[in-house]
Amino acid sequence: MVDQWINQASVAVLNRMLGREAWAREKLAPFAGRVVRFEAPPFAMQWAVTDAGALTPSSEGDPAVTIGLALSSLPFALLDPPAATRDVRLQGDAEFAQSLSFVLQNLRPEPEEELSRFVGDAAAMRIVGFLRLSAAHWRQLAERMLDNAAHYVVTENPMVVARDEVASFVQDVARLRDDVARLEKRIDLASRAS
Repeated sequence: MVDQWINQASVAVLNRMLGREAWAREKLAPFAGRVVRFEAPPFAMQWAVTDAGALTPSSEGDPAVTIGLALSSLPFALLDPPAATRDVRLQGDAEFAQSLSFVLQNLRPEPEEELSRFVGDAAAMRIVGFLRLSAAHWRQLAERMLDNAAHYVVTENPMVVARDEVASFVQDVARLRDDVARLEKRIDLASRAS
C-alpha cells in the first residue's frame, strides 16, 4: 500500500517536471513501453515510459532498466539531484539507462513551485530555504564527524596507519629489496672470482 502511494506520488512529481521540459520528454519518447524499476530498499517503484515521453506506474513486465539507490540519498533528490545520483547502480539496457540517467540528472526540480500549491508562495520559499540550509548543515556536520573520526583513528589512537606512513614504508621496503638484490650479485661475483 505504501509502495503504491509512493510510486504514484513520485510519478506525479516526475511528470510535472517532465511537463516543463520538452527536451526530456523527447529523449524518453523513443523508449515508449519500456519499464524501469527504481529500488531504494525497502521501497521499490516501477514505471513505464508512455508514447509522450512521460511516466506511468507499472506493475507488469520485466524492467528494461533497474536503478538502485541508497535510501539515505533520497532526501537530497529534490534539493540536489546530482548529489542524490552519485551512488547509483544501473542495470539493464545500456541505451535506455543512459537516456534515463541523463534525463533524471538534468531535470531541475522546483520544490518551491510544488510546495506552493499547498502552502502558498512565501511559505514554500521559507520551507525549502530552511530544508536547503538544514541539508547543508547536516552535510557539514557529517564531514566534520568523519574528519574527526579519521584523525582519532590515525593520530590519537593509531589503529590505522596514515597514507604518508604507508608510502614511506613501501619506499623503504623497495629500497631494501634493491639493496639485497645488489648484495646478492656482489656475493655471487665474489664467490665466482675466488
